[in-house]
Amino acid sequence: MISARRVLLIGLDAYDPDLLQRWAADGALPTFRRLLACSLFGPTTTPTGLFVGAVWPSFATGVSPARHGRYCYRQLAAGTYRDVFVHPDAVIGDPFWVPFSRAGRRVVTVDIPKIAPARGCDARQVIDWESHDRDFAPPVSHPKGLIREITRSFGYDPVGDCDRHGHSAEEFGELVGRLVRRAEAKTALAEHLIAARDWDLLAVVFAESHCVGHQCWHIHDPSHPRHDGALAAAVGDPVRTVYAALDAAVGRLLAAAGEDTTVIVLASHGMGPHYDASFLLDEILARLDGAEPLADRGGESLAPLRRLWRSLPEPAARILRPLRRTLGARLESRRVVRQRRGRTFFAVPNNDAWGAVRLNVCGREPLGRVAPGAELDAVCERLERDLRELMNVATGEPLVRDVVRADRLFSGPAAGGLPDLLIEWNRSAPISVVSSPGIGTVRGEYRGIRTGDHHGDGMFFATCPDLPAGRHGRPVSVMDFAPTLARLLGIDGVAFEGTPIEGLSRP
Repeated sequence: MISARRVLLIGLDAYDPDLLQRWAADGALPTFRRLLACSLFGPTTTPTGLFVGAVWPSFATGVSPARHGRYCYRQLAAGTYRDVFVHPDAVIGDPFWVPFSRAGRRVVTVDIPKIAPARGCDARQVIDWESHDRDFAPPVSHPKGLIREITRSFGYDPVGDCDRHGHSAEEFGELVGRLVRRAEAKTALAEHLIAARDWDLLAVVFAESHCVGHQCWHIHDPSHPRHDGALAAAVGDPVRTVYAALDAAVGRLLAAAGEDTTVIVLASHGMGPHYDASFLLDEILARLDGAEPLADRGGESLAPLRRLWRSLPEPAARILRPLRRTLGARLESRRVVRQRRGRTFFAVPNNDAWGAVRLNVCGREPLGRVAPGAELDAVCERLERDLRELMNVATGEPLVRDVVRADRLFSGPAAGGLPDLLIEWNRSAPISVVSSPGIGTVRGEYRGIRTGDHHGDGMFFATCPDLPAGRHGRPVSVMDFAPTLARLLGIDGVAFEGTPIEGLSRP
Protein backbone atom coordinates (compact mmCIF):
# COMPACT_ATOMS: atom_id res chain seq x y z
CA MET A 1 0.00 0.00 0.00
CA ILE A 2 1.26 3.48 -0.80
CA SER A 3 0.86 6.98 0.50
CA ALA A 4 1.78 10.07 -1.52
CA ARG A 5 1.67 13.80 -0.99
CA ARG A 6 0.59 14.42 -4.55
CA VAL A 7 -1.14 12.52 -7.36
CA LEU A 8 -0.70 13.22 -11.06
CA LEU A 9 -3.20 11.59 -13.41
CA ILE A 10 -2.39 11.64 -17.14
CA GLY A 11 -5.27 10.68 -19.42
CA LEU A 12 -4.73 9.59 -23.02
CA ASP A 13 -8.10 9.71 -24.75
CA ALA A 14 -8.70 6.61 -26.94
CA TYR A 15 -5.03 5.55 -26.92
CA ASP A 16 -5.39 1.97 -28.10
CA PRO A 17 -3.89 -0.57 -25.65
CA ASP A 18 -3.02 -3.12 -28.35
CA LEU A 19 -1.01 -0.59 -30.34
CA LEU A 20 0.54 0.68 -27.10
CA GLN A 21 1.88 -2.75 -26.20
CA ARG A 22 2.96 -3.62 -29.75
CA TRP A 23 4.87 -0.38 -30.26
CA ALA A 24 6.31 -0.45 -26.75
CA ALA A 25 7.73 -3.90 -27.52
CA ASP A 26 9.40 -2.74 -30.74
CA GLY A 27 10.90 0.34 -29.10
CA ALA A 28 8.74 3.03 -30.73
CA LEU A 29 7.21 3.95 -27.34
CA PRO A 30 10.15 3.92 -24.89
CA THR A 31 8.22 5.47 -22.00
CA PHE A 32 5.56 2.78 -22.10
CA ARG A 33 8.18 0.11 -22.56
CA ARG A 34 9.70 1.31 -19.28
CA LEU A 35 6.30 1.52 -17.58
CA LEU A 36 5.49 -2.05 -18.57
CA ALA A 37 8.67 -3.10 -16.78
CA CYS A 38 8.54 -0.94 -13.65
CA SER A 39 4.92 0.04 -12.89
CA LEU A 40 1.68 -1.53 -11.78
CA PHE A 41 -0.36 -1.93 -14.96
CA GLY A 42 -3.39 -3.72 -16.30
CA PRO A 43 -6.52 -3.57 -18.45
CA THR A 44 -9.43 -1.23 -17.86
CA THR A 45 -13.10 -1.68 -18.69
CA THR A 46 -15.75 0.84 -19.68
CA PRO A 47 -19.59 0.84 -19.54
CA THR A 48 -20.64 -2.07 -21.77
CA GLY A 49 -22.11 -0.92 -25.06
CA LEU A 50 -22.23 2.74 -23.98
CA PHE A 51 -18.52 3.39 -23.64
CA VAL A 52 -18.05 5.85 -26.52
CA GLY A 53 -20.07 8.62 -24.88
CA ALA A 54 -20.01 7.47 -21.25
CA VAL A 55 -16.36 6.66 -20.58
CA TRP A 56 -15.25 10.09 -19.35
CA PRO A 57 -18.44 11.04 -17.45
CA SER A 58 -18.21 7.64 -15.71
CA PHE A 59 -14.54 8.26 -14.91
CA ALA A 60 -15.25 11.73 -13.52
CA THR A 61 -18.32 10.88 -11.43
CA GLY A 62 -17.33 7.34 -10.41
CA VAL A 63 -20.79 6.06 -11.38
CA SER A 64 -22.40 4.39 -14.39
CA PRO A 65 -24.53 6.10 -17.05
CA ALA A 66 -27.61 4.76 -15.24
CA ARG A 67 -26.72 7.29 -12.55
CA HIS A 68 -25.02 10.17 -14.36
CA GLY A 69 -27.37 9.95 -17.36
CA ARG A 70 -25.06 10.62 -20.34
CA TYR A 71 -24.07 7.96 -22.88
CA CYS A 72 -24.20 9.79 -26.23
CA TYR A 73 -24.06 13.31 -27.60
CA ARG A 74 -27.66 12.76 -28.76
CA GLN A 75 -30.22 10.84 -26.72
CA LEU A 76 -33.94 10.22 -26.73
CA ALA A 77 -35.74 12.93 -24.78
CA ALA A 78 -37.81 11.43 -21.95
CA GLY A 79 -41.49 11.00 -22.79
CA THR A 80 -41.01 11.80 -26.50
CA TYR A 81 -39.80 10.29 -29.76
CA ARG A 82 -37.29 13.12 -30.29
CA ASP A 83 -33.53 12.96 -30.03
CA VAL A 84 -31.88 15.92 -28.35
CA PHE A 85 -28.29 17.01 -27.92
CA VAL A 86 -26.97 16.16 -24.45
CA HIS A 87 -24.56 18.81 -23.27
CA PRO A 88 -22.08 18.02 -20.48
CA ASP A 89 -24.16 20.33 -18.27
CA ALA A 90 -26.76 17.53 -18.24
CA VAL A 91 -24.47 15.06 -16.44
CA ILE A 92 -26.06 14.19 -13.10
CA GLY A 93 -23.93 14.39 -9.99
CA ASP A 94 -20.62 16.00 -9.13
CA PRO A 95 -17.27 15.01 -10.60
CA PHE A 96 -14.76 13.78 -8.04
CA TRP A 97 -12.91 17.08 -7.82
CA VAL A 98 -15.92 18.73 -6.13
CA PRO A 99 -15.86 16.65 -2.92
CA PHE A 100 -12.04 16.57 -3.03
CA SER A 101 -11.90 20.36 -3.15
CA ARG A 102 -14.48 20.69 -0.40
CA ALA A 103 -12.34 18.38 1.73
CA GLY A 104 -9.51 20.89 1.43
CA ARG A 105 -7.47 19.25 -1.34
CA ARG A 106 -6.01 21.45 -4.06
CA VAL A 107 -7.22 20.09 -7.40
CA VAL A 108 -6.40 21.15 -10.96
CA THR A 109 -8.07 19.54 -13.99
CA VAL A 110 -7.22 20.15 -17.64
CA ASP A 111 -9.45 18.99 -20.50
CA ILE A 112 -11.25 16.06 -18.89
CA PRO A 113 -13.75 15.40 -21.70
CA LYS A 114 -17.54 15.69 -21.58
CA ILE A 115 -17.72 17.35 -18.18
CA ALA A 116 -18.93 20.91 -17.58
CA PRO A 117 -17.26 23.33 -15.17
CA ALA A 118 -18.19 22.41 -11.60
CA ARG A 119 -19.36 25.30 -9.46
CA GLY A 120 -19.32 25.61 -5.71
CA CYS A 121 -15.76 24.41 -5.24
CA ASP A 122 -12.23 25.81 -5.41
CA ALA A 123 -10.90 23.34 -7.99
CA ARG A 124 -9.15 25.02 -10.91
CA GLN A 125 -10.68 23.62 -14.08
CA VAL A 126 -9.87 24.01 -17.77
CA ILE A 127 -12.49 22.68 -20.18
CA ASP A 128 -12.09 22.11 -23.94
CA TRP A 129 -8.88 24.04 -24.42
CA GLU A 130 -7.44 21.25 -26.58
CA SER A 131 -10.07 18.50 -26.65
CA HIS A 132 -11.64 16.20 -29.22
CA ASP A 133 -15.24 17.09 -30.24
CA ARG A 134 -15.39 20.14 -28.02
CA ASP A 135 -18.67 21.03 -26.31
CA PHE A 136 -17.44 24.46 -25.19
CA ALA A 137 -16.21 26.73 -27.97
CA PRO A 138 -14.47 28.92 -27.04
CA PRO A 139 -12.99 26.96 -24.12
CA VAL A 140 -13.95 27.83 -20.56
CA SER A 141 -12.40 27.61 -17.14
CA HIS A 142 -13.07 28.04 -13.46
CA PRO A 143 -12.08 30.59 -12.39
CA LYS A 144 -12.98 32.37 -15.61
CA GLY A 145 -9.70 34.19 -16.01
CA LEU A 146 -7.64 31.00 -15.99
CA ILE A 147 -8.29 30.17 -19.64
CA ARG A 148 -7.10 33.64 -20.69
CA GLU A 149 -3.84 33.11 -18.83
CA ILE A 150 -3.34 29.72 -20.48
CA THR A 151 -4.04 30.86 -24.03
CA ARG A 152 -1.83 33.90 -23.52
CA SER A 153 1.10 31.74 -22.42
CA PHE A 154 0.55 28.48 -24.31
CA GLY A 155 -1.55 29.45 -27.31
CA TYR A 156 -4.85 28.39 -28.84
CA ASP A 157 -5.79 24.94 -30.11
CA PRO A 158 -4.05 24.57 -33.50
CA VAL A 159 -6.35 21.72 -34.57
CA GLY A 160 -9.94 22.78 -33.89
CA ASP A 161 -12.53 20.36 -35.28
CA CYS A 162 -10.45 17.41 -36.48
CA ASP A 163 -13.23 16.33 -38.87
CA ARG A 164 -12.57 19.48 -40.88
CA HIS A 165 -9.48 18.63 -42.87
CA GLY A 166 -8.56 17.90 -46.47
CA HIS A 167 -7.59 14.51 -47.81
CA SER A 168 -4.41 15.11 -49.77
CA ALA A 169 -1.04 13.93 -48.47
CA GLU A 170 -0.13 17.52 -47.69
CA GLU A 171 -3.36 18.10 -45.75
CA PHE A 172 -3.04 14.88 -43.74
CA GLY A 173 0.56 15.80 -43.00
CA GLU A 174 -0.58 19.21 -41.77
CA LEU A 175 -3.22 17.61 -39.54
CA VAL A 176 -0.67 15.30 -37.95
CA GLY A 177 1.77 18.16 -37.48
CA ARG A 178 -0.88 20.20 -35.69
CA LEU A 179 -1.77 17.26 -33.44
CA VAL A 180 1.87 16.89 -32.45
CA ARG A 181 2.17 20.63 -31.76
CA ARG A 182 -0.99 20.49 -29.67
CA ALA A 183 0.41 17.65 -27.57
CA GLU A 184 3.59 19.64 -27.03
CA ALA A 185 1.63 22.71 -25.91
CA LYS A 186 -0.34 20.72 -23.35
CA THR A 187 2.85 19.07 -22.12
CA ALA A 188 4.38 22.49 -21.60
CA LEU A 189 1.30 23.63 -19.65
CA ALA A 190 1.37 20.49 -17.52
CA GLU A 191 5.08 20.93 -16.78
CA HIS A 192 4.36 24.51 -15.74
CA LEU A 193 1.58 23.36 -13.41
CA ILE A 194 3.73 20.57 -11.95
CA ALA A 195 6.56 22.98 -11.24
CA ALA A 196 4.24 25.33 -9.34
CA ARG A 197 3.56 22.51 -6.84
CA ASP A 198 0.37 24.20 -5.63
CA TRP A 199 -1.80 21.11 -6.07
CA ASP A 200 -2.53 17.81 -4.40
CA LEU A 201 -4.17 16.30 -7.50
CA LEU A 202 -3.42 17.33 -11.08
CA ALA A 203 -5.40 15.59 -13.85
CA VAL A 204 -4.51 16.31 -17.49
CA VAL A 205 -6.07 14.60 -20.53
CA PHE A 206 -4.54 14.52 -24.02
CA ALA A 207 -6.92 14.12 -26.99
CA GLU A 208 -4.53 13.69 -29.92
CA SER A 209 -4.74 9.88 -29.99
CA HIS A 210 -8.53 10.17 -30.26
CA CYS A 211 -8.36 12.55 -33.23
CA VAL A 212 -5.70 10.68 -35.20
CA GLY A 213 -7.44 7.34 -34.67
CA HIS A 214 -10.69 8.60 -36.16
CA GLN A 215 -9.15 10.46 -39.05
CA CYS A 216 -6.15 8.36 -40.08
CA TRP A 217 -6.94 4.72 -39.33
CA HIS A 218 -7.16 3.93 -43.05
CA ILE A 219 -3.63 5.25 -43.54
CA HIS A 220 -2.33 3.23 -40.60
CA ASP A 221 -4.12 -0.01 -41.52
CA PRO A 222 -3.17 -1.56 -44.91
CA SER A 223 -6.20 -3.88 -44.77
CA HIS A 224 -8.67 -1.00 -44.59
CA PRO A 225 -10.78 -0.65 -47.77
CA ARG A 226 -9.91 3.06 -47.99
CA HIS A 227 -6.18 2.45 -47.60
CA ASP A 228 -4.09 4.27 -50.20
CA GLY A 229 -0.53 2.98 -50.47
CA ALA A 230 0.73 6.15 -52.11
CA LEU A 231 -0.80 8.28 -49.38
CA ALA A 232 0.72 6.07 -46.69
CA ALA A 233 4.12 6.27 -48.39
CA ALA A 234 3.89 10.06 -48.45
CA VAL A 235 2.81 10.67 -44.84
CA GLY A 236 4.00 7.52 -43.03
CA ASP A 237 1.86 6.13 -40.23
CA PRO A 238 0.10 9.11 -38.60
CA VAL A 239 -1.19 7.00 -35.71
CA ARG A 240 2.30 5.82 -34.81
CA THR A 241 3.64 9.38 -35.12
CA VAL A 242 1.06 10.81 -32.73
CA TYR A 243 1.35 7.89 -30.30
CA ALA A 244 5.10 8.47 -30.17
CA ALA A 245 4.57 12.16 -29.45
CA LEU A 246 2.25 11.28 -26.55
CA ASP A 247 4.71 8.67 -25.28
CA ALA A 248 7.31 11.45 -25.15
CA ALA A 249 4.81 13.71 -23.36
CA VAL A 250 4.19 11.09 -20.68
CA GLY A 251 7.95 10.67 -20.24
CA ARG A 252 8.43 14.41 -19.72
CA LEU A 253 5.63 14.60 -17.17
CA LEU A 254 6.93 11.59 -15.23
CA ALA A 255 10.31 13.27 -15.02
CA ALA A 256 8.79 16.57 -13.95
CA ALA A 257 6.59 14.99 -11.28
CA GLY A 258 9.49 13.51 -9.34
CA GLU A 259 9.61 10.52 -7.03
CA ASP A 260 7.37 12.01 -4.33
CA THR A 261 4.36 11.92 -6.68
CA THR A 262 2.11 8.98 -7.45
CA VAL A 263 1.50 9.00 -11.20
CA ILE A 264 -1.42 7.23 -12.87
CA VAL A 265 -1.60 7.00 -16.67
CA LEU A 266 -4.96 6.04 -18.12
CA ALA A 267 -5.37 5.02 -21.77
CA SER A 268 -9.14 5.39 -21.62
CA HIS A 269 -10.42 3.09 -24.37
CA GLY A 270 -9.35 1.64 -27.69
CA MET A 271 -9.49 2.28 -31.40
CA GLY A 272 -9.83 0.14 -34.52
CA PRO A 273 -11.38 0.24 -37.99
CA HIS A 274 -14.80 1.86 -38.33
CA TYR A 275 -16.69 -1.33 -39.21
CA ASP A 276 -20.24 -1.49 -37.88
CA ALA A 277 -23.86 -1.74 -39.02
CA SER A 278 -25.34 1.06 -36.94
CA PHE A 279 -26.09 3.05 -40.09
CA LEU A 280 -28.26 0.13 -41.29
CA LEU A 281 -29.85 -0.69 -37.94
CA ASP A 282 -33.10 1.24 -38.20
CA GLU A 283 -33.93 -0.25 -41.60
CA ILE A 284 -33.18 -3.72 -40.23
CA LEU A 285 -35.48 -3.06 -37.28
CA ALA A 286 -38.22 -1.65 -39.50
CA ARG A 287 -38.22 -4.82 -41.59
CA LEU A 288 -38.27 -7.04 -38.50
CA ASP A 289 -41.18 -4.96 -37.24
CA GLY A 290 -43.10 -5.19 -40.53
CA ALA A 291 -42.93 -1.41 -40.91
CA GLU A 292 -42.54 0.59 -44.11
CA PRO A 293 -38.96 0.76 -45.49
CA LEU A 294 -37.23 3.95 -44.45
CA ALA A 295 -37.33 6.75 -46.98
CA ASP A 296 -34.16 8.38 -45.76
CA ARG A 297 -31.79 5.84 -44.32
CA GLY A 298 -29.28 7.42 -41.97
CA GLY A 299 -30.45 10.94 -42.78
CA GLU A 300 -28.91 10.88 -46.26
CA SER A 301 -31.02 13.91 -47.26
CA LEU A 302 -28.85 15.94 -44.88
CA ALA A 303 -25.62 14.89 -46.62
CA PRO A 304 -25.41 18.05 -48.81
CA LEU A 305 -25.71 20.21 -45.69
CA ARG A 306 -22.95 18.22 -44.00
CA ARG A 307 -20.66 18.70 -47.01
CA LEU A 308 -21.38 22.44 -46.97
CA TRP A 309 -20.53 22.53 -43.28
CA ARG A 310 -17.16 20.87 -43.81
CA SER A 311 -16.32 23.40 -46.55
CA LEU A 312 -16.70 26.39 -44.21
CA PRO A 313 -13.56 28.08 -42.84
CA GLU A 314 -12.90 27.16 -39.22
CA PRO A 315 -13.70 30.66 -37.78
CA ALA A 316 -17.10 30.67 -39.51
CA ALA A 317 -17.80 27.10 -38.44
CA ARG A 318 -17.00 27.97 -34.82
CA ILE A 319 -19.49 30.84 -34.86
CA LEU A 320 -22.22 28.83 -36.63
CA ARG A 321 -21.82 25.62 -34.63
CA PRO A 322 -24.78 26.30 -32.25
CA LEU A 323 -27.05 27.13 -35.21
CA ARG A 324 -25.94 23.99 -37.02
CA ARG A 325 -26.79 21.81 -34.03
CA THR A 326 -30.20 23.41 -33.59
CA LEU A 327 -31.15 23.24 -37.27
CA GLY A 328 -29.83 19.72 -37.75
CA ALA A 329 -31.68 18.48 -34.67
CA ARG A 330 -34.97 19.96 -35.92
CA LEU A 331 -34.66 18.46 -39.39
CA GLU A 332 -33.68 15.07 -38.00
CA SER A 333 -36.44 15.13 -35.37
CA ARG A 334 -39.19 15.58 -37.93
CA ARG A 335 -38.02 12.51 -39.79
CA VAL A 336 -37.46 10.17 -36.86
CA VAL A 337 -40.51 11.15 -34.80
CA ARG A 338 -42.82 10.35 -37.70
CA GLN A 339 -41.23 6.92 -38.13
CA ARG A 340 -41.03 5.96 -34.45
CA ARG A 341 -44.61 6.60 -33.40
CA GLY A 342 -46.06 3.46 -34.95
CA ARG A 343 -43.14 1.12 -34.37
CA THR A 344 -42.68 -1.66 -31.83
CA PHE A 345 -38.97 -0.88 -31.58
CA PHE A 346 -36.55 1.51 -33.24
CA ALA A 347 -32.88 2.47 -33.29
CA VAL A 348 -31.67 5.27 -31.04
CA PRO A 349 -28.35 7.15 -31.13
CA ASN A 350 -25.35 5.50 -29.48
CA ASN A 351 -22.47 6.84 -31.55
CA ASP A 352 -21.62 3.91 -33.90
CA ALA A 353 -19.52 1.21 -32.25
CA TRP A 354 -22.53 -0.61 -30.74
CA GLY A 355 -26.11 -0.47 -31.96
CA ALA A 356 -28.88 0.61 -29.59
CA VAL A 357 -32.60 -0.23 -29.63
CA ARG A 358 -35.50 1.34 -27.76
CA LEU A 359 -38.83 -0.45 -27.34
CA ASN A 360 -42.07 1.52 -27.65
CA VAL A 361 -43.25 0.74 -24.11
CA CYS A 362 -46.71 1.54 -22.79
CA GLY A 363 -46.60 4.15 -20.05
CA ARG A 364 -43.08 5.24 -20.99
CA GLU A 365 -43.38 6.28 -24.62
CA PRO A 366 -46.30 8.53 -25.68
CA LEU A 367 -47.90 5.92 -27.97
CA GLY A 368 -46.56 2.75 -26.39
CA ARG A 369 -47.22 -0.59 -28.07
CA VAL A 370 -45.42 -3.05 -25.76
CA ALA A 371 -46.67 -3.74 -22.23
CA PRO A 372 -44.04 -3.80 -19.48
CA GLY A 373 -43.24 -7.15 -17.94
CA ALA A 374 -43.87 -10.42 -19.75
CA GLU A 375 -44.68 -8.88 -23.13
CA LEU A 376 -41.57 -6.71 -23.07
CA ASP A 377 -39.46 -9.76 -22.18
CA ALA A 378 -40.99 -11.74 -25.05
CA VAL A 379 -40.35 -8.95 -27.59
CA CYS A 380 -36.75 -8.62 -26.42
CA GLU A 381 -36.19 -12.38 -26.72
CA ARG A 382 -37.71 -12.52 -30.20
CA LEU A 383 -35.74 -9.50 -31.36
CA GLU A 384 -32.52 -10.95 -30.00
CA ARG A 385 -33.10 -14.19 -31.94
CA ASP A 386 -33.80 -12.23 -35.12
CA LEU A 387 -30.71 -10.06 -34.69
CA ARG A 388 -28.50 -13.09 -34.14
CA GLU A 389 -29.65 -14.49 -37.50
CA LEU A 390 -28.19 -11.51 -39.38
CA MET A 391 -25.22 -12.24 -41.62
CA ASN A 392 -22.53 -10.09 -43.18
CA VAL A 393 -22.89 -11.28 -46.78
CA ALA A 394 -19.31 -10.34 -47.71
CA THR A 395 -17.81 -12.70 -45.12
CA GLY A 396 -20.59 -15.19 -44.41
CA GLU A 397 -20.08 -14.51 -40.70
CA PRO A 398 -22.73 -13.53 -38.17
CA LEU A 399 -23.22 -9.77 -38.10
CA VAL A 400 -23.89 -9.68 -34.35
CA ARG A 401 -21.55 -10.89 -31.61
CA ASP A 402 -23.89 -10.23 -28.72
CA VAL A 403 -27.20 -8.64 -27.73
CA VAL A 404 -27.56 -7.47 -24.14
CA ARG A 405 -30.37 -5.90 -22.16
CA ALA A 406 -29.31 -2.65 -20.55
CA ASP A 407 -31.54 -3.19 -17.52
CA ARG A 408 -29.51 -6.31 -16.68
CA LEU A 409 -26.26 -4.35 -16.79
CA PHE A 410 -27.14 -0.97 -15.30
CA SER A 411 -29.32 0.22 -12.45
CA GLY A 412 -29.89 3.70 -11.14
CA PRO A 413 -32.22 6.70 -11.30
CA ALA A 414 -31.27 7.51 -14.91
CA ALA A 415 -31.61 3.93 -16.19
CA GLY A 416 -34.99 4.66 -17.79
CA GLY A 417 -33.28 6.90 -20.32
CA LEU A 418 -30.91 4.20 -21.58
CA PRO A 419 -31.53 2.02 -24.64
CA ASP A 420 -33.32 -1.27 -23.95
CA LEU A 421 -31.04 -3.46 -26.07
CA LEU A 422 -27.38 -2.99 -26.96
CA ILE A 423 -25.92 -4.74 -30.01
CA GLU A 424 -22.28 -5.69 -30.29
CA TRP A 425 -21.39 -5.85 -33.97
CA ASN A 426 -18.96 -8.35 -35.46
CA ARG A 427 -16.41 -5.77 -36.60
CA SER A 428 -13.91 -8.12 -38.20
CA ALA A 429 -14.61 -6.77 -41.71
CA PRO A 430 -16.43 -3.94 -43.49
CA ILE A 431 -20.23 -4.19 -43.55
CA SER A 432 -22.33 -3.13 -46.53
CA VAL A 433 -24.71 -6.01 -47.34
CA VAL A 434 -26.69 -7.73 -44.58
CA SER A 435 -29.17 -10.58 -44.90
CA SER A 436 -31.34 -12.92 -42.86
CA PRO A 437 -34.61 -14.82 -43.31
CA GLY A 438 -36.40 -12.09 -41.39
CA ILE A 439 -35.23 -9.06 -43.40
CA GLY A 440 -34.15 -10.36 -46.78
CA THR A 441 -31.21 -8.22 -47.90
CA VAL A 442 -30.31 -4.71 -46.80
CA ARG A 443 -27.58 -2.77 -48.58
CA GLY A 444 -25.82 0.44 -47.73
CA GLU A 445 -22.44 2.14 -47.45
CA TYR A 446 -20.94 3.89 -44.47
CA ARG A 447 -20.32 7.42 -45.73
CA GLY A 448 -18.75 9.01 -42.67
CA ILE A 449 -15.42 10.78 -42.73
CA ARG A 450 -14.04 8.84 -39.74
CA THR A 451 -12.26 5.62 -40.70
CA GLY A 452 -11.40 4.58 -37.14
CA ASP A 453 -13.80 3.92 -34.28
CA HIS A 454 -13.69 2.76 -30.68
CA HIS A 455 -13.69 -0.42 -28.69
CA GLY A 456 -14.15 -0.47 -24.96
CA ASP A 457 -10.85 -1.84 -23.70
CA GLY A 458 -8.29 0.47 -22.10
CA MET A 459 -5.18 0.23 -19.94
CA PHE A 460 -3.71 1.90 -16.88
CA PHE A 461 -0.27 2.32 -15.33
CA ALA A 462 0.63 3.50 -11.84
CA THR A 463 4.06 4.33 -10.54
CA CYS A 464 5.50 5.29 -7.16
CA PRO A 465 8.65 4.16 -5.33
CA ASP A 466 6.60 2.15 -2.80
CA LEU A 467 4.44 0.42 -5.41
CA PRO A 468 5.32 -3.12 -6.55
CA ALA A 469 5.61 -3.48 -10.33
CA GLY A 470 3.69 -6.05 -12.36
CA ARG A 471 0.36 -6.83 -13.94
CA HIS A 472 -2.71 -6.08 -11.86
CA GLY A 473 -4.79 -9.10 -10.93
CA ARG A 474 -8.13 -7.99 -12.39
CA PRO A 475 -9.55 -5.58 -14.97
CA VAL A 476 -10.17 -2.14 -13.50
CA SER A 477 -13.32 -0.17 -14.29
CA VAL A 478 -13.04 3.49 -15.23
CA MET A 479 -15.41 4.07 -12.29
CA ASP A 480 -12.70 2.78 -9.94
CA PHE A 481 -10.38 5.74 -10.40
CA ALA A 482 -12.48 8.27 -8.46
CA PRO A 483 -12.56 6.18 -5.24
CA THR A 484 -8.89 5.29 -5.74
CA LEU A 485 -7.93 8.96 -5.93
CA ALA A 486 -10.04 9.61 -2.83
CA ARG A 487 -8.10 6.98 -0.88
CA LEU A 488 -4.75 8.26 -2.13
CA LEU A 489 -5.66 11.76 -0.98
CA GLY A 490 -6.98 10.55 2.37
CA ILE A 491 -10.62 11.51 1.72
CA ASP A 492 -13.41 9.45 3.29
CA GLY A 493 -17.18 9.51 3.07
CA VAL A 494 -17.63 10.06 -0.67
CA ALA A 495 -20.01 7.61 -2.35
CA PHE A 496 -18.89 6.16 -5.68
CA GLU A 497 -20.17 3.16 -7.61
CA GLY A 498 -16.61 2.06 -8.35
CA THR A 499 -14.23 0.54 -5.83
CA PRO A 500 -10.62 1.51 -5.01
CA ILE A 501 -7.97 -0.23 -7.10
CA GLU A 502 -6.44 -2.98 -5.00
CA GLY A 503 -2.80 -2.40 -4.18
CA LEU A 504 -2.82 1.23 -5.31
CA SER A 505 -4.85 2.87 -2.54
CA ARG A 506 -4.33 3.18 1.16
CA PRO A 507 -6.38 0.78 3.38
